Amino acid sequence: MFMRNILVVVGLLCMLAGVTLSVIWLNQMRSPAVESTRPGQVRPAVLTATRSLPAGTLLRAEDIGWRDIERAELRAGFLTRGQHSEMEFLGATTRRDFTEGEPLIAADLLKPSDRQFLAAVLRPNMRAVSIAVDALQSASGLVRPGDSVDVILTQSFGEAVSDPSHRSVGETVLRDTRVIAVDQSLSGPARAAPTERGVFDAEGRLPKTVTLELSEREAEILFVAAQLGRIQLSIRPLAGAGTTRREQKRASAPTWAFDVSPAIGEMAHRERQTSPSGSTVERAVRRPPNR
Repeated sequence: MFMRNILVVVGLLCMLAGVTLSVIWLNQMRSPAVESTRPGQVRPAVLTATRSLPAGTLLRAEDIGWRDIERAELRAGFLTRGQHSEMEFLGATTRRDFTEGEPLIAADLLKPSDRQFLAAVLRPNMRAVSIAVDALQSASGLVRPGDSVDVILTQSFGEAVSDPSHRSVGETVLRDTRVIAVDQSLSGPARAAPTERGVFDAEGRLPKTVTLELSEREAEILFVAAQLGRIQLSIRPLAGAGTTRREQKRASAPTWAFDVSPAIGEMAHRERQTSPSGSTVERAVRRPPNR
């Protein structure tokens, strides 16, 4: 009787141990299956702003980037990787402000291929003005849509002025002006890295025209400057672009030849000392007006 009870207890313990081992084995079989599916679940990546983008910004490669998010964060209109490419939106303009890291919304972007894109890019009371440029005038082809530039006018008076220190002059006639197109491209070639920024456009040639965003008064200044001498574009840094006050854009002193070359200034000084009547410029200043 006693032995039978012992055998019953041992049998129950064996059954319990078997059930326990079975449960543990089943859990171990399930866990790898669950863990094996997690690495395979790819988190969606959406196109976001890499910096604060004011409304009207022309998007460039450095302005946008991909960011992984949870699937629960996906919203209608998000630009997801696989369905869209960042190349589609280079040169597009923003209809509203975007904060840094904010996902871009398709409805809030206007592509260069969309109708009335150029009119949408222009800010209120501004005009699109195109000028012909060569390699030197376009900063060797480095100017791209979205860049901010200064317009510099240089003039050479030649022998019309006897004073050599006043034969050449340069002055900045327009400051902090936005480039909205190069040739007929409103987006420009993609810039992968600063070291890869070449002097040619996407078709392997230097630009022939550059379109600037100007006010009516600034457009008049640009056209007159083009008649007076040679105009060139100087690229401004991206940081702080567009923050220059418009009333200060032309407040600068001209740079004369003697400001650049002390030798010319010294030569002009000697000429004034040896010429009792003064230089041509001085005589013209002292000459009484015709009656």
